[in-house]
Amino acid sequence: MSARFAIPATSFVLKALIDADLASAYSGFAAPKVSVAPPPRPNAGPAPAAAGANAQPEVAQLYLYLHHVAPNAAYRSMALPYVETSGETSTKMPLVLDLHYMLAATGADLERETLLGIGMAALHRQAIVERSKVAALLGAVSIPANPTKLMERLTSEPLANPANHPEQIKISQHPLDIDMSTKLWSALQSPIRPTAYYLVTTTFLETDDSQPDGPPADELVIAGRANADRNGDPAADTVVVVEDAP
Repeated sequence: MSARFAIPATSFVLKALIDADLASAYSGFAAPKVSVAPPPRPNAGPAPAAAGANAQPEVAQLYLYLHHVAPNAAYRSMALPYVETSGETSTKMPLVLDLHYMLAATGADLERETLLGIGMAALHRQAIVERSKVAALLGAVSIPANPTKLMERLTSEPLANPANHPEQIKISQHPLDIDMSTKLWSALQSPIRPTAYYLVTTTFLETDDSQPDGPPADELVIAGRANADRNGDPAADTVVVVEDAP
């Protein structure tokens, strides 16, 4: 996919996988939704102890939040684009990324743990998301006839050519130590909830690698000397103008 949609398309696919398992697990009940927003901050109001019986229970919901993006180490050192003498780029190398997600659950009593378990099972079951699955999930969403915002065109974006996108989406649990986890929750200014962390790789961003045209040459000049003398005077070299500029 192009650079504008590759990352959100990955989040869309992961969210769709979890939503499907939630709908199945909550059969007969209203299934909680999966949000791609960061976990919420505490409600601005009285503390639960002060509110007493009027305290509202926390809404049951899963949060699949992209908190970090890093270059893929394997592809980072592979063949890089370079410019031929003709001025054309010989290799089109996309930007390849690893996406780091947190899956957090909110809710009352033990429903948080239930939600987290369902979400983790969904990602574990679909640890390798094949391209056909990605295409089916994106293709199942209808596109408005007259889109009013950019993201409504997300599912219309064609997948990259397999030759330029050789990897499938791979999901693996990537635990953070207690120090990094605490720092992340502190940055979100949210009380810590039951959470699992995931590494999703690899995401290819198709970028425009075209090179701007250089300035036109006025003339092509070849210079040479009869004897191989590196200390010779360049002014004495034989100079031939091969082609004049038009």
